[in-house]
Parts: sequence; C-alpha cells; structure tokens
Amino acid sequence: MTHRPFETVVAATTDEYRLDVVTDPDVDNPQSVTYFVAADIDAACCQAARLLDAVDGPDDRYGELYVHDGDGTAVHCDTIHLPA
Repeated sequence: MTHRPFETVVAATTDEYRLDVVTDPDVDNPQSVTYFVAADIDAACCQAARLLDAVDGPDDRYGELYVHDGDGTAVHCDTIHLPA
C-alpha cells in the first residue's frame, strides 16, 4: 500500500477519499486531485469512476483512489481504470 499525505480533512467524517486522476506515466504527477466523502469503499469506487469519467483527458486514463487513515495519511485502496 502506498502512504502519502492527505492534504485536507473534512470535519466530522471518517470516510474521506481522494482520487488522483492520472494521464501521465508518472503517477506522482496527477492531472487533478479530487477529495470527496463516501459511505464505504464500494460507494467510493463508484463515485471515483463517475469523477474519472467527467475529467477531460485522453480516452485511456485511470485514477488512484486513496482513503484518509484519520492521522493525515492517504492509504491507497484501489485503481480505477477507464480503458479507451
């Protein structure tokens, strides 16, 4: 699992997620970063897929989904891929 800083905290939530939209081979250089809350990991994956679909970019793109661990760290939980 990848651990990276989580740069925002939504007050009074424990299910905060971050989607890094990647269109470049370097995953550490995302095109955009979106923070959102979801009830659970399944809902977060569905929301991440919708967010990824809404982003302008190449047809073949993917997003790295992270969950906030409560201590300021982002823990990788899934890769969402939209094939061309």
